[in-house]
Amino acid sequence: MKILGIDPGLNNLAYAFLEVEKSFYKLKDWQTFNTKNLKNISDKLVYLYNGLKNIIENYQPDYIALEEVFAKTYPTASAKLAQAQAIVLLIAGLYKIPVKIYHPSEIKKIFTQNGKAKKDAISRVFNLFFKNGILEVETLQKEDDHKIDALALALLLALELRG
Repeated sequence: MKILGIDPGLNNLAYAFLEVEKSFYKLKDWQTFNTKNLKNISDKLVYLYNGLKNIIENYQPDYIALEEVFAKTYPTASAKLAQAQAIVLLIAGLYKIPVKIYHPSEIKKIFTQNGKAKKDAISRVFNLFFKNGILEVETLQKEDDHKIDALALALLLALELRG
């Protein structure tokens, strides 16, 4: 089973590509697309679309796990997140890939038992996964918070699908 976890963002959109084989989880690739140097929103969206399209065509995921946009605190930022999320949903629809959307607090609660946990708490859990061989890394790229979120999404969906 191949799962693409995506942490949407207009300036930083991250993905984590996870392959599940029996009881092993292999992180094959994870990256963050950074559009901060692009000034025009249209250019940012085109860049994200093309980048994600290449990822979909190269890896052919069976599922996509996507973070839900929440608009309570920062409505302007939420609108930008929604634009990036729409690109992901468009590509998923074009390639007929099922999408599961998770709220950020749901992700935190599953991995840390606390829906309001800090981002570093999830990183600590993943370090245990890596250390104990539950999650194998095949890429040596440096982690960032966006990629950690994308990995959390992919792993959550993998665990859910395995029942």
